Amino acid sequence: MTNEQLLYLTYFGAAAGGVILAVGTALLLNRPLRQVLRTAGAGKFLARFFPTWLILTVLLGFVSVSYLECRDYSSVINDRQYIIDKSQELVYRIALSLKIALFVYAIILIPHLWAAAKSLRSDRKA
Repeated sequence: MTNEQLLYLTYFGAAAGGVILAVGTALLLNRPLRQVLRTAGAGKFLARFFPTWLILTVLLGFVSVSYLECRDYSSVINDRQYIIDKSQELVYRIALSLKIALFVYAIILIPHLWAAAKSLRSDRKA
């Protein structure tokens, strides 16, 4: 395998793997999320926006890595170790962005879930 083929394979493979990871995470968490967020309005919006949120953050993590920092294309192609290092950085950034997206989404959900639980308790008392 040539360095150019390795560059293309790792670059687009990381993008595809990140999107597959985001879609898998969304599918795994979407059903419990929709069960918790049964209310109309903001709850439905948050549940519907969840898969899009994950895919967008993975793609942002993907584009945050540049292979051509102070280099030209021919010097990147000639340095196999540089391609491997950048590929590892790319996978790391994609995974980190997915983790941060899940954390931020959980923080966004906390006030909504707290309000829904409070409403449910007041309905049970009445």
